[in-house]
Amino acid sequence: MKNLFTILCIVLLVSCSSDNGSDIDTAPSGYPADLEGTIYYKWATDGILKVSLPSATGGSFIQDDTKLNSFDVSRDGKYRLTATNASTLGNYVVKFTLSNMNNGSIVKEFNYTSPAGNSYCKGQLSPDNSLILVTSNDEEDGITILKTDGEFVIRLEGLNNIPFSMHDLAMWLPGNELLLTHGNSIIRVPPPYNSGSLVKEMNYADWGDLTVNHQGTQLAVRIDNHVYTMGIDSNNMRQVTTSNFKESKPVYSPDSKYLMIGSNYRQSSVMGYSWDMKIIPNDGNTYNVDPVEANSPGVLPVIWKGQDRIVIGSGDVIWK
Repeated sequence: MKNLFTILCIVLLVSCSSDNGSDIDTAPSGYPADLEGTIYYKWATDGILKVSLPSATGGSFIQDDTKLNSFDVSRDGKYRLTATNASTLGNYVVKFTLSNMNNGSIVKEFNYTSPAGNSYCKGQLSPDNSLILVTSNDEEDGITILKTDGEFVIRLEGLNNIPFSMHDLAMWLPGNELLLTHGNSIIRVPPPYNSGSLVKEMNYADWGDLTVNHQGTQLAVRIDNHVYTMGIDSNNMRQVTTSNFKESKPVYSPDSKYLMIGSNYRQSSVMGYSWDMKIIPNDGNTYNVDPVEANSPGVLPVIWKGQDRIVIGSGDVIWK
């Protein structure tokens, strides 16, 4: 069933190759003791890799699989969610698998067919591990919320009769609230997802890579070539990175004390981009993360223990 509702004059449509890192970066003598959690990231044909902090111990998380659409890890570290293209001839489905992080056993698994029959759907696990937020690169699919057993909850199709596009973003906030972008608008939508509020109009020529911290109190976003932070109420915007190049892909540490920054963000293939992984304190100051010039004190290049090259990412990245 399709419903129409207003969000501050907004109407939501609802239905119930190798690349080398920088040579100037060397591993620090040690990472701060309060630098915690594990960063999971994609790199080329190595699959999904991980680096645990503060030990900087690196390793494989998911073997390379061209059918893997997305991955996620629950905030409590208990579960892994994967979305895999399981399509066969004439049958366009995506398999969602929720598995135990400790032993790999499957907790729940189901096949999902999107409205567009799109085999490239991605999933994010809700903060309480009860729901899956499903997005795709087809505007016909909208934004769908499912239970972890595949039961349909609701679908948001667009705003002001304009469908969500592949450039719009959707993510979870605490309490299973949603944070969405639509064009230049950032919007938050609490359960039961039939009303919401405008956070900010982003009146910038070039912006993106919006992310939110685990506590739901602060946003990070790329504006032009650099990363900025602001409160969830859109106040207190600060530029936190600078360089002669481009920064992107910000990700908060689980406790929000640090930000992972994709420095030297560059095109590495016809359709792909790569970036060097650096960590900065989340203290509102501006840090130079240049790949050539000397970096600001406090900038930490991420380098696996026992290696001498900065970690490079080329796709989705999370810090849990």
